[in-house]
Amino acid sequence: MRMYETTSGRRLLSGAAGLTLVLAAAPAGLLHGQTPTAQDSANKPWVVDRGGTWGQPGTTPQPTTTTPSSTATPTSTTTPTATTPTTTTPTTPAPTTTASAQASSQIVADSAYIREAASLNMLEVRLGSMASGRASNPAVKSYGRQMVTDHRNLGQQWTQLAAQNGLPTSVTLNSLQQAEVDSIQRLSRSDFDRAYMNAMVADHNRTVATLGRINAGARSAEVKRMATAGIAAVQSHLSQAQQLATQVNAGGGVAVNPGSQGNQNGNNGNNGNNGNNGNNGNNGNNQGNRADGLYAQNVAYGHIMEVRLAQMAQKQSQSKQVRQFASQMESDFSQWQQRWTNLASRHGNVQVNPNMGPLHREKIERLQKANKKNFDRVYLDIVKENLGSVVPYLQKEGRAAKSGDIRNAAEEELPIVRARLSAAERLDRQVGKDKSLSNND
Repeated sequence: MRMYETTSGRRLLSGAAGLTLVLAAAPAGLLHGQTPTAQDSANKPWVVDRGGTWGQPGTTPQPTTTTPSSTATPTSTTTPTATTPTTTTPTTPAPTTTASAQASSQIVADSAYIREAASLNMLEVRLGSMASGRASNPAVKSYGRQMVTDHRNLGQQWTQLAAQNGLPTSVTLNSLQQAEVDSIQRLSRSDFDRAYMNAMVADHNRTVATLGRINAGARSAEVKRMATAGIAAVQSHLSQAQQLATQVNAGGGVAVNPGSQGNQNGNNGNNGNNGNNGNNGNNGNNQGNRADGLYAQNVAYGHIMEVRLAQMAQKQSQSKQVRQFASQMESDFSQWQQRWTNLASRHGNVQVNPNMGPLHREKIERLQKANKKNFDRVYLDIVKENLGSVVPYLQKEGRAAKSGDIRNAAEEELPIVRARLSAAERLDRQVGKDKSLSNND
């Protein structure tokens, strides 16, 4: 009996000693019901306050024989929660990175649109700078300064977008844009205001249409957004230009095509107002003739590009339908390219350089860099971009040409271009959806 009591007493003493050790090892906050300090949390990152884990302030937990198991609870139950941030953190950036890469890829696919929009803004900066120095009317001079500021800002947004996505940021004017700058620059100071404001009406009308086409055809949401924002700004510029054009043309109009001013003066000379005006009319006719030649030259450049793209597609496309489409494109545009080349030579002896301009060459280089998997999609995208701009170019500028043969050519080719554009759009919708388009010889 004594031996049993002694052993039991030792066991009780041993249990009491163990309880004392556990309580001594427990955090002070657990023992005294205090809220953990920032230092406590910093030292023990596994501790999470879930509203009651630490006890209510001002209360003291009663030490019982169950304390050892309860003190082990924070360690055992909260430890898994420490792994939750660690395991979920690496997976969080993945969707963002993927989405960012996809957005950048779409912007790169829209690189031709970005360059086109940037060149439109450069044109307005060049002409606006000219107007701010040469205009006689203070309102026209002020408008020119506004165009420099606004279009420089708009242009920088496009070039910054290009730079952020690893695209070239250099901007150049195409041959027609440069011809417009040269024509207006040659005008006398007395004719400048009217010619400049009429050019602003025509240019901003074209820009609204171009940005609308970019918005409709772009893959990138950012490119679409910038095109939409640009339309709003350009429409405001157009409204101002229309009002100023009415004011400065009150005494007689100067057409957008600078050569038409000489034609008007020539008519005055023929009516006997003065002989010098008749000579000016001949000069104007020559200028107008050359303007038509430059127009035909630019159309021919676009056709040369389409022929070369089609030749590449016939060799490299993985789709029988795409190769057939490219063959038809080569046939059609080879014939029309020759016709426009002859028209350019006939009007102002304008020569067509087979090397084309930088924008056309860039599109060819873009297709050359396309990999085998994406070749068909890139080819059809370029065709859609180009033909989408050719339709309004034939419809508006072509019909407005001074020369009847230029107008006839534009009118006759317009339905062909529309048909090829529709075919490219249909084919593009099939590519990527119908796997039978690949290797289906």
